[in-house]
Amino acid sequence: MSAEGFDYRTRTNGEVAIFHHGKLAKMMRDAEAQKFLDAIKGGDAQEVMAAAVGNDGQMARPGSQATSSTSLHGNGEAHPHQEFRRKSG
Repeated sequence: MSAEGFDYRTRTNGEVAIFHHGKLAKMMRDAEAQKFLDAIKGGDAQEVMAAAVGNDGQMARPGSQATSSTSLHGNGEAHPHQEFRRKSG
């Protein structure tokens, strides 16, 4: 079975965030982030992201989330905007 459901975004400061089914799975910085970006160019992106996150059954840490989705630049598979409306009464 191949890996699926992964997406990554880069920040202008060089950080890379990997998401799995829309939830932050891993944040990388510096050399780790650059190594990941180099690996994406040379292989199956889904497999590279799965390997970077690890296959331990817990793809996202509880309570983890991106700090600001507007500062992330995607790989073409951006998460759709959702409107939330407060229920009245």
